[in-house]
This record gives sequence, C-alpha cells and structure tokens, in this order.
Amino acid sequence: MRYARVSTLACLLTSVLTLAACSTSDVSGVAPLRSALGNSLAGAQGKTVADQNKIDRTVAPGCAVKLYTRAECDLHTKASAARRAELKS
Repeated sequence: MRYARVSTLACLLTSVLTLAACSTSDVSGVAPLRSALGNSLAGAQGKTVADQNKIDRTVAPGCAVKLYTRAECDLHTKASAARRAELKS
C-alpha cells in the first residue's frame, strides 16, 4: 500500500515536471526567426520593382507564420500593389 502511494506520487511529480518543462521551453534567439523570414530586405529601399520584390519576400513568410496580423498583411499587400503601380508609371 505504501509503495503504491510513493509510486503514484513519483509518477505524478514526473508528469508535472515534464509538462512544465515542455510548455515553458521556447525558441530563444533571433536565428530561427531570421532563417524563417530570410535576409532579402537588407538594402531594399522600394525604389525599383526588384526592391519591392525583396520587401515582399521578407514580409510574406511573416504573414504565413502569423507573425503579423491578417490586417497588417492585407495592408502590406495593398501598399505593395500601389507601389508597384507607381513604379510602372
């Protein structure tokens, strides 16, 4: 009977510690975010279509992983389309 209580308590404690460790560990550092978003933005000023492509390539993965809100992504899409229209004329 006593062994069963100790065993149950040990299993419960192990489960709680495992869940706590798994739920609090997070990706630390900028490297994973940088690899997800890429490095296309460096040097882009939006003065050419190629620059706008670099900006779009940097923002798109952030929208895909929901780093930005849907409204922010929609705003970027509209702004990008407007900028492309300006660059063509």
